[in-house]
Amino acid sequence: MGRNYITIPVEDILFIAASAPYIAIHTAENSHLHTETLKSMSDKLDPQQFIRVHKSTVININKVVSYKSRLNGDYDLLLSTGETVRLSRNYAQSYKQLLHSTQ
Repeated sequence: MGRNYITIPVEDILFIAASAPYIAIHTAENSHLHTETLKSMSDKLDPQQFIRVHKSTVININKVVSYKSRLNGDYDLLLSTGETVRLSRNYAQSYKQLLHSTQ
């Protein structure tokens, strides 16, 4: 059984999550496993569009509809598909800076 290679348009990516030993690239329709580290993948993406929000997650900021505090410094990001992704307190400041610079 061989590998199946597909091309995913960057604008279709909702978020990318670590799924050891792979990363899972999530779109509205599917998630696709890829053999690369989250860091090396995020280094290739536009930093004005993709940002690290957790040690194991990078999101497409254009897919975020809203965010809500969890009252412990973390936030829940609501994506355009209705999925929720955690924004860790360690990444909240850089997320807010990018969000306000793109508005």
